[in-house]
Amino acid sequence: MNSKNTSTAILGAGITGLNTAYALQKKGIDVTIYEKENHAGGVIQTQPQNDWLVEKGPNTMLVRDQQIWDLLDELGLTNQILKPGPEAKKRYIIRNKKLCPAPMSLTDFLKTDLFSTQAKFRLLKEPFIEAPSVDDESIADFIHRRLGSEPLDYAANPFVSGIYAGDPDALSIKHTFGSLFEMEQEFGSITKGFFKRDKKKSSAQKALISFKNGMQSLPNALHKKLEHSIQLNSSVQDISTSKSGWTIRLDSGQQKNHKSVVSTIPPFNLAKIWHSDYSHQPINKLTEISYAPMSVLGLGFKREQINHPLDGFGMLIPEVEPFTLLGGLFSSSLFPNRAPENHALLTCFIGGDRHPKLAGRSTEKLLAEVMPQLRKLLDVDGRPVFQQHAYWPKAIPQYRVGYDEHLAAMDEVEQSNPGFFLAGNYRGGVSVPDCILNGFEAAGRVDKYLNSGITSSP
Repeated sequence: MNSKNTSTAILGAGITGLNTAYALQKKGIDVTIYEKENHAGGVIQTQPQNDWLVEKGPNTMLVRDQQIWDLLDELGLTNQILKPGPEAKKRYIIRNKKLCPAPMSLTDFLKTDLFSTQAKFRLLKEPFIEAPSVDDESIADFIHRRLGSEPLDYAANPFVSGIYAGDPDALSIKHTFGSLFEMEQEFGSITKGFFKRDKKKSSAQKALISFKNGMQSLPNALHKKLEHSIQLNSSVQDISTSKSGWTIRLDSGQQKNHKSVVSTIPPFNLAKIWHSDYSHQPINKLTEISYAPMSVLGLGFKREQINHPLDGFGMLIPEVEPFTLLGGLFSSSLFPNRAPENHALLTCFIGGDRHPKLAGRSTEKLLAEVMPQLRKLLDVDGRPVFQQHAYWPKAIPQYRVGYDEHLAAMDEVEQSNPGFFLAGNYRGGVSVPDCILNGFEAAGRVDKYLNSGITSSP
């Protein structure tokens, strides 16, 4: 394939952009990634400081797809993979201001204090609840209707907050937990779905992982493979069609021509550089996608300052409990070398759709907010001996009820602009594995387009 006729621009060097570029490069397609920051990886950032190792963004990734395992092998990361120990299977949920282990089996569920006896009996009704004919509804409405109020308050609510930093009353069940929605549609019941659904066994291993030197090892390895194709500190000012395909104009004044473009930057940033001649197009619809803000506080303590055993993955805090923390990870319990000897590292999450104004506070104000809560929940004594603060004003896209309208707008943008493609965590899932798979899929669509002989037109 002639690289001059297949030149593809990738906007953004986050994990989606990096993997899209890597997959295209393997197909022999010439790629150039334009990244406005001075580093690749987007929100996947690991901050080493003395003997502390803090994640500013994602802390782990759940891998269950063979494509991702193969990618890690190709990147030489297999021997860097870390898996949490058995203790990490314990997940705490706060109930009545105390840490309560979340049930991980039927036996655990029958014994747990997380749900009342009445709530446990309520679940027996689930298979007999009639499924309504709805195209979409909120997570809260779905869970309350099928399982009752306690599973909503003490399971769905904190779980949704942990993944999306979102509001179950606003988020779409169809676009966040699609398998539950599909079970009801197909079998009329979640319970029936678990038992009747054809569970095709995947040959791929399933594991929650990080890396010896943190999550940034992944984008760093991709960056190394793409070193000559990435232009850092390159802010795109304008994107428009041209006779040869697409023209990218940089803040330096340079203009670059490409046959196709993949935008992996958030829609609110894409709209700023989308050529004014195309302002009538549905790109503006995508700017309506809401994002939850988040502050991530890495707090280090002497081990003797924390009286809780930290024997688990971390804790999630339901909205009905009197705390503003969304939750926290017991980072030094999950993986080695996250804290100096005889010390512990906690990673705390503040903000989200639940408390958006809190996310933007200064480090000191956040500490004043968080420390009394950690004292109550984990019996923490004194101030942290180490702290690291990362603020993400637009951290996670919110797949709200009616998200089909945004997906339709994405399709329309692509259909109206041959050779232009959209990919990112606002399409196909917000997790790191979702974004990696999104990159594979985007690369496949670009490859098909470039081999079709279609010519881009304004």
